Parts: sequence; structure tokens; C-alpha cells
Amino acid sequence: MATIVFQCPQTGLNVQHTWPDDERPADDKTYVFVTCPSCTRMHLINRSTGRPLGYKDDRPSGDQEK
Repeated sequence: MATIVFQCPQTGLNVQHTWPDDERPADDKTYVFVTCPSCTRMHLINRSTGRPLGYKDDRPSGDQEK
């Protein structure tokens, strides 16, 4: 089993999630739905990085918050 920790975009809390230890996807833009125990909502989590979709480092450099 692979374990990741991501920050819930709604609550800001660190959330631990596990999924079957499959091969890493060849494409680093592969996301999976994860039910968040912190806010009970669904988040799209990147299988390669463990970061939620829309994480500030995923945006082009011109879109970064100041």
C-alpha cells in the first residue's frame, strides 16, 4: 500500500490517504478522486506528487499568488 499525506484545500489540515501500491503512472498529470476525511468532500489528487489539483505550484509561473 502506498501512503500519501496531502493538505486539504478546504480545512488546511494534513490528511493521510492510502491506495494500492500500483505502478506509478507514466504521465505525471494523472489524478484520482479521494474522499477527504477532514472535510468529507472529494479532491483530485495527483498520483505522482500526492498534491491536490490546483495546488499553487501546479499553476504557470504568471499565475502565482503574491
